[in-house]
Amino acid sequence: MNKIERVRAALAGTPMDRPPFTIWYHFGNQHAPAERAAQVHLELFEHYDLDLLKVMNDYDYPMPQGMEVMATPADLGRLAPFDPLETPLGTQLRAIEQIARALAGKALFVDTLFNAWNTLRRNLVKEAMPALMSEHPKALAAALRVVNDNLIRYARATLERGASGIFFSVPAAAESLTREQFERFMRPLDLELLEAVRGLGECHILHAHGEALYLDRLLDYPVHALSWSDLHGGPTIAEARTRTALTLMAGVDHVGFPYVSAGVIREQVRRARAEAGPTGFIVAPGCAVPTYSFPPLITAARDAARG
Repeated sequence: MNKIERVRAALAGTPMDRPPFTIWYHFGNQHAPAERAAQVHLELFEHYDLDLLKVMNDYDYPMPQGMEVMATPADLGRLAPFDPLETPLGTQLRAIEQIARALAGKALFVDTLFNAWNTLRRNLVKEAMPALMSEHPKALAAALRVVNDNLIRYARATLERGASGIFFSVPAAAESLTREQFERFMRPLDLELLEAVRGLGECHILHAHGEALYLDRLLDYPVHALSWSDLHGGPTIAEARTRTALTLMAGVDHVGFPYVSAGVIREQVRRARAEAGPTGFIVAPGCAVPTYSFPPLITAARDAARG
């Protein structure tokens, strides 16, 4: 099988010669032009001979001019619709175009997208998010609607430029927000975005980010694969296999990755493959591995996925 055939077989749950392998980390090039972002991703892909490339998306969602944090309803009211090409996200889209040209006919790749709640928290409201959820829920809901609409425009744009799908990061876990807050501020907009791109990509991946996951409320998301940290918070791969027909994407401990030997990593992959079975599985870390992870460790994970 070639890389595209292998990933498509994994997504379809049909026989494959071996599970696909992928890995990713933050490059720290959010200051750099699109050409450099594309180059480092393609270098990672080629050096480790990945089957599927996850493109990091570290360019910022723009803060309204003159502000450094949004902490009040009046602040949130300044959010407005935008054309992604006219924001820092436009740099990411130009990188996507270059990656698509380089990988055409060679491999599938996905672009990373953080959901509206996480985009608002990590880019704009920062530490103000808990107070906004509890004290100004209506203003927050309206702001999230604006952000989600902008993200839908971005998601469609990246798929139009050649991304095979979106890697949709959703921090639906107790350490981020309560179950009630998840139901109010996160799940409805997540589903709206995924419905807006349904049929536009062949490899949409839900990344359930966190440890105390509300997984029961994520398994009906319209995606092709589920990514999560099976070694930090669970469920195990074997348990996940009983709970969903989605292709599973897990197996490597991203937290301890740089601190263990290659033998430990190979054993993680062997265990994951045994739990997952012969179909519907992609070997991957539970989240981004540390940037300083040394190449022999990544090579060990890749070789164990092939062995």
